[in-house]
Amino acid sequence: MPKLPLEASPDYKVELTSIGGGSLPAMPLPPTPSLPVPELGLPEITPEAKPEPVKDRIKLEEIKPEVKDGSVKRPAIFFIKGLDVFSSPLKSEGGYAGVGRIAESIEGSRLYGWDQKEEIKKEIKKIHPDYPVILVGHSLGGDTAIEIADELDSLKEGFRNIDLLVTMDAVGFSHDIIPQNVKHHLNVFGEKDLFLNDGPHVARREEKTTVRNILSPHDHTDIDDDREIQFEIVNLIQNTLKKGPHLA
Repeated sequence: MPKLPLEASPDYKVELTSIGGGSLPAMPLPPTPSLPVPELGLPEITPEAKPEPVKDRIKLEEIKPEVKDGSVKRPAIFFIKGLDVFSSPLKSEGGYAGVGRIAESIEGSRLYGWDQKEEIKKEIKKIHPDYPVILVGHSLGGDTAIEIADELDSLKEGFRNIDLLVTMDAVGFSHDIIPQNVKHHLNVFGEKDLFLNDGPHVARREEKTTVRNILSPHDHTDIDDDREIQFEIVNLIQNTLKKGPHLA
């Protein structure tokens, strides 16, 4: 096949700019999609707002400093309830409700159960020696009160004084002798329910402890509800709080 001369070669080069007598319009570029940025919820950190150290964010109320023995300067008044199995709701509202009502009438007093002896002793040890300690117990709570006083009357415990000890129909038969560290003792016992009281009490050392016994006509669960007994207890507590070096 004969070759075409170079001059006759078709020119396939097309000047795109010459089409239509002008230049082609510039094609717009498609917009770049913007991807959503997830919000991490992180606060903006500025020089003025630096993150606090972990130790600085601990609430101060969550840190309870240990209270040293003998450092609390206020009177200690403890009421101790008995075991409700001995109570009769028909004769005494709520069993030993009288003990609770007396406690509510004395500002700063605290109510415990007969089986909380160690907790009460721990609280007594925190009280400054110049401030009075008062124990009031009914039924088994009366036995607990005497046991606390007796255990604190030792060299180990510094012969801690109990300014006032009140018992109402204490149940035990082995707590008739009141230790020498008790200054004043009131013992109320009923003439009924002989198996639920231990009778009159005596002082181990009369020159150190005054003991007063009251025979009540009420039965075991009603002694703490008697108005005259309640008056005697409240009056003794108020007089005890009026005395002592803590008021000097």
